[in-house]
Amino acid sequence: MARLIEKSILLGLGMLTLTRDKAAQFVNKLVEEGEVRPEEASGIIDKLVARGEADREALRKLVHEELDKCSIGVPLASRKDIVELSQKIDELAAKVEELTGKKPAKKQAG
Repeated sequence: MARLIEKSILLGLGMLTLTRDKAAQFVNKLVEEGEVRPEEASGIIDKLVARGEADREALRKLVHEELDKCSIGVPLASRKDIVELSQKIDELAAKVEELTGKKPAKKQAG
């Protein structure tokens, strides 16, 4: 039983990357060792995979929450804002050209 607990803990550490194939390999090994009855294997595999998916979703949610916390108070430009500013820059550049008769120097990205 201690080996089963130890293996379960080790499996828990890798739960975020657990695939159905890996879960099946793990459970089949437990069946071979007599730790799990063959008729229980399919249900255990399903539970392990579902747990992995739930853990991935929980991690994704946590990351989004932390990113949201970091961005509070930090004004970030949206794609729409950037497009609008780019259009205004183009309009101003055209006015400068019209007033001076010269094309403004292009700023190189970099």
